Amino acid sequence: MKNQQLFGLTLGELSELCVEYETKSFTSKQIATWMYKSRVFDISQMSNLPKFFRERLKADFPKLIQPYASVSISKDGTKKYLFEYSGNRRVETAVIPGTDRLTVCVSSQAGCRFGCRFCATGMNGFHGQLTAGEILNQIMAIDEHDKITNIVYMGMGEPLDNAEEVIKSIEILTAPWGCEMSASRITVSTIGIEDKLKDLIEKTRVNIAISLHSPFTEERALLMPIEKSRPIAELLKNISSLDLPRHRKFSFEYILFKGLNQSKAHAKKVGELALRYNARVNIIPFNPIPGLDLEAPSEKDVLAFQEDLTQRGVIATIRKSRGRDILAACGLLAGKK
Repeated sequence: MKNQQLFGLTLGELSELCVEYETKSFTSKQIATWMYKSRVFDISQMSNLPKFFRERLKADFPKLIQPYASVSISKDGTKKYLFEYSGNRRVETAVIPGTDRLTVCVSSQAGCRFGCRFCATGMNGFHGQLTAGEILNQIMAIDEHDKITNIVYMGMGEPLDNAEEVIKSIEILTAPWGCEMSASRITVSTIGIEDKLKDLIEKTRVNIAISLHSPFTEERALLMPIEKSRPIAELLKNISSLDLPRHRKFSFEYILFKGLNQSKAHAKKVGELALRYNARVNIIPFNPIPGLDLEAPSEKDVLAFQEDLTQRGVIATIRKSRGRDILAACGLLAGKK
């Protein structure tokens, strides 16, 4: 295990480490408590570990977490942190304050390979996966690490394209031996990778958000190339056969573009899908990206689309754009220094 990170290991993996280092098995829980509950990242301060063991750990794992490289602060209070990991993998993390919550939007990959037409992340290509430790690092290394109420996997990358490490990070966040955070305060947003989504649903209790953006096949394919190989209709058909408890939120993310996907016909079809799958609709006004021919809708059009869905009996919310001036809003994270 010497080539792995210590931070980001599950309790089972820490137990294996203790066997390898020939120390008592209960030591694994002590290490987990120090890192995930007490948030102590200096091994020499883990006082209840045997001294010889601390010295070996310190030698093999000299650094547990990676400090952020820079931080930008928006006029609306949103913050964007840049992390620089090995292999030229740069990722950004957005921190969004609210009146009664503080949400952290974490990245799961450096870049993205799916090339959605409206997203700045994919325009820079794919530069590598993040480990569970590197995902959690974005939560633990920020200034607000002790004030977080909600976590959304909606930053750079497609979470289910890195499902194993994402699910592992969620296990650490929610386990009694880990951060012990309620799964109801965690949401994973995905474009839809069927077999990996099944794993996420069965192995975690987090909320699920599906990127829809258009209810019509040909139009969605123009916005999201994955529609050609993994149609949303097939994905939803299979989701309906899985166990989604009532307390678990299931929603559609719907980026609204001027003159493209905001018609009455769109609202009618989105409404039908939402009611059929007991899903909420989260309306996201498009954040313009230089060089793209897509435009943001007017506030009037956004409100009209919401009203149309509401009248159909759908729970529809509008996500207020935050951090646009520092390129921290939805679709703008790009991992640039």
